[in-house]
Parts: sequence; structure tokens; C-alpha cells
Amino acid sequence: MWFFKRKKRRGIIALIPISGVISMKMVDPYLDVIERAEKSKKVKGVLLNLSSQGGSVTATEVLYMALKRLAEKKPLFAWTTLAASGGYYAACAAEKILAPPSAMVGSIGVIYIKPVIAGIMKKVGVKVEIGKEGQFKDDGLLFTESSPGGKKRMAAINNEVYRGFVKVVSEERGLDKKGARVVATGEIFTAKRGVELGLVDGLVDLRGAKGQITELTKVRPDRVVTFKPRRPLFSSLMGRGVSRWVGGVVREAIEDFYGPEIYYM
Repeated sequence: MWFFKRKKRRGIIALIPISGVISMKMVDPYLDVIERAEKSKKVKGVLLNLSSQGGSVTATEVLYMALKRLAEKKPLFAWTTLAASGGYYAACAAEKILAPPSAMVGSIGVIYIKPVIAGIMKKVGVKVEIGKEGQFKDDGLLFTESSPGGKKRMAAINNEVYRGFVKVVSEERGLDKKGARVVATGEIFTAKRGVELGLVDGLVDLRGAKGQITELTKVRPDRVVTFKPRRPLFSSLMGRGVSRWVGGVVREAIEDFYGPEIYYM
């Protein structure tokens, strides 16, 4: 009988699209979006539309922690076309990870990058005087090669970060030590292979992912609403490309790649 049918809830599903290299500059605006979805009484569940090759270790962890807080209060699904390294780390906060068969997932590993320009400086006759207190204080500078002790220290930090990444994947995906070792080689997998390895829960398109979370939450399928960061007035009027040009692409590149950093990439 019709009166025995469970009614669909009047709430909404928040669709949060996140894409690109993960940095604090990218993550910051999304923290407000995630918190808004977490606190809104109208939002009954969240679908993360993720496409990221990873990025900064710290920014990735900040994004993951925000998504994890959300997932503790409301159903969170992730649908992805690219969830590599830090992108996959962030997706692990979700109850389910869904993707089309050819999507790229995995790349579970850590890389430390330090540009060294000492050779170029020598060729052009540029010298830098350094005064320091602390044995390893200048190891992170672009102007000098890292000392053997500094390289050993960074290798230890790299390993610590890597083990933390593997632990998150193991716990969130329910993998034992053997299963975690198989996937934590730094290699990329198709989502189809990811299902076999326990990295992905289902092979669907975005419409299928919406269908799964609306079915779980009993929200009507037409009640999926996109949540995006609020754009600054200047950016809204002038367009993203112009505002980035005004800000200075060269300056941003220097800020992003000035020193050494550990990446989930």
C-alpha cells in the first residue's frame, strides 16, 4: 500500500567539487565550504567530486581532517576521476570511494623535493654569505647541497610521513599489513584495479554516485546542490584569469617553490 512507503527526506545533498594541486592556498577556501556543509541542518549527506594529483603534505592532512570531521556527523561519499597520492589521502575520509573504471587512483607514497641552484650561481659568479646557528640550519637553502647528516635526517622525516600515509590508508580502507604494502608502492592504478585492491568501492559515473548517496540518505535525487567557495568580489567581476595575472603568476611560482618540501604527489 502507498502509505507504507518511506517518504523521501526534504533535505539536500551537498556536492563539493575539489580539483587541482593541493596547497594551503587551494584548501583554505574549502575549509569554510566543508564546515558549512557539516553544520547545515538541511544537508543530510555530502558527495565529494574530487580530481587531484596530490600536493603539499600539510595541506593534504588539513583537508583530510576537515573531511573526517564532516564524515563523523554525516554520510560522506567521494567520487573521483583522479585521486592520486594526496588526492587519494583526502578521499580516504569518505565512507565510500566511487569512480569510473578508467579513473586513476593510488600513487601512495611520499617524495621530498629540494631544488639546488648552486651550480647555476657558480657559473654566473653569484655567491651567498650564510651565517647560521644550528648544525642543519642551512640544509634547506637552495644555495647549498644538503650535508650527509641533513640528508639522513630528511630521509627519516620522509619515512615518518610515509608510514603515516600508509596507516591512514590501511585503517580507512580496512587493509591488513600485507594489503597495505601491495598498494603503497607509489604506483598508480585504474579504478577497476583499485576495486580488486580494496582502494575503490564501486565503478559508477557521477550520476550513479549521486544515486547511491541519495538512496542512503533518502533525499530526493533532484535535491543535490553544489557547494563552492565564495569568490571575492574582485575575482567575480574580473574573472579568475585576470585576477591571477594581477596577483602575479611569477610571484606565486616563487612562493610555492622557494624551499624544500615533502609532497604527496
